[in-house]
Amino acid sequence: MSVLKINGSENIKAPIQITSTAPKMETTQTSIEPKKLKVASYCRVSTAEEIQIGSLENQVIHYTNLIHANPDWQFAGVFSDRGKSGTEMSKRPGFNRMLRRAMDGDIDIIICKSISRFARNVVDTLNIIKSLSEKGITVIFEKEGINTSKMSSSILLTVLALFAEEESRSISENIEWSLVRRFASGEICAYPILGYKIGKNKEWIIVKEEALVVKEAYRLFLEGRGFTEIARIFISKGYKKKNGRIDWDGQNIKSLLTNERYAGDALSRKTCTPDFRTHKSIVNNGHKPQYYIEDHHEGIISKEDFQRVQEILAQKEKPKESVIFKPTALSSRVICSSCGSNFHRRKADSWQCSNNIKSDLLCKAKTIKENKIESLLKEGFERRYNISENIIDMTLIKRLIKELNNAEAVREREQNLLRVELERALIEENKAVIENLGIEEAKIKRKAIEEEIAIKTPIWEAFDKDEIFRRASLEKLQTINGYLKALKQILDISFIRAWVIHIKVESPFLFTIQWIDGDETVVGQMRGREYYAKQNRTDSKSKSKGYSGSFK
Repeated sequence: MSVLKINGSENIKAPIQITSTAPKMETTQTSIEPKKLKVASYCRVSTAEEIQIGSLENQVIHYTNLIHANPDWQFAGVFSDRGKSGTEMSKRPGFNRMLRRAMDGDIDIIICKSISRFARNVVDTLNIIKSLSEKGITVIFEKEGINTSKMSSSILLTVLALFAEEESRSISENIEWSLVRRFASGEICAYPILGYKIGKNKEWIIVKEEALVVKEAYRLFLEGRGFTEIARIFISKGYKKKNGRIDWDGQNIKSLLTNERYAGDALSRKTCTPDFRTHKSIVNNGHKPQYYIEDHHEGIISKEDFQRVQEILAQKEKPKESVIFKPTALSSRVICSSCGSNFHRRKADSWQCSNNIKSDLLCKAKTIKENKIESLLKEGFERRYNISENIIDMTLIKRLIKELNNAEAVREREQNLLRVELERALIEENKAVIENLGIEEAKIKRKAIEEEIAIKTPIWEAFDKDEIFRRASLEKLQTINGYLKALKQILDISFIRAWVIHIKVESPFLFTIQWIDGDETVVGQMRGREYYAKQNRTDSKSKSKGYSGSFK
């Protein structure tokens, strides 16, 4: 691997010697230390690549060591995305976080393995490089040997970026050609559905126990039962879906009743990906050719019963207007302590556990009002920062601003420290293997760190998605003049969300709020038996297993 070393002392001139006739005085000569360059790296691997060539952590450890090994460089972080496409910017939180840090002046140099790791979209690549160059930020692509600070690299970068996009297009076209060929030969590219398993020769084999569930769904529907009613019956009987869960809903039943594969036929290419840049899969409504194979395998349902069900559905089904889901400040952040599912907004003023929506047999959690969530969030925020009814000074405002400004650095520091710990554990384990020593202790230590990283990864990902809330709250804090009234005027859900990772609903009147520094605050009160969690908490504040950074 070629490594470009940038020496920050090259442009420092030797001090000029001045001769004077004045009496000599004792002087202290001080040398000016050259300013170290702040260097970061970006890594990205797909899920398939991780299986083939090792984990993302190995790349992160490599670049961490590379940067630390250069005495003229200051480590500015390693940013990474796992299993993300290089053609779509919006789905790369690590990449976007790095760009924000760079534009804020926290990074001088970015090292990336190759242009294809950086981006496979020519327009994005060139626009990003241009924006970074205008800020005096250099990007180094190791594989291609490109340094964007050199004018000679600009034309080469454009050409190679075109090649990277063309490579992505070529991969997409090769996959398309392969799929068409397989479909045309009668092959089905699909995972097994409930009622079937796939044999060694790719034949579809009926699983009798699962087939009974499918038959019952058709029988109940032909008897006049609706989707939701059938789903509730299946939940009460404990029938399992293909994934082993019992949380049936109406959509699951509809999928059973409209899948031609239960009649022995197979329609291939129900969805397609029209644009290789976005990788967005859509319903194939004539976008690309479809392939219908009759009598592909043994059916669980007779073709006559399947056709009867389709005719009834056609009579009942009314055209529906497409509903666009608009996420709110609380989307995916209100969690049921009983079953672990998310609460969903059902109406403008209420939230309900997603499992409880399907059936109260899955979860007993009750609906909660949005104004209750807001009031308890305010209670938790005021308790956390000791906000009283008295006039406040600017000390608290400065603390809040400092927390939000430092939040990303603290999150990255925690992640990098764990990665360093993992590297040390791997070295110890490898050393034990080489020296033929007992590896059990080193193995346990390594697994413990990997488990901690696995636990915290969802917390880090949730944190990364909240950058928009942190920036909005920072802007609001700039308008505060130090009075409590001014602060309370901006204390709403969207403002407080900048500090919140999750809200765990213990009951409609009792919440546990997890903050970005890992602390938890229990707010509200117990009311009779209205408590969902299996283990009661006795303290009002405890440290969670999640984000463990701190703002000092």
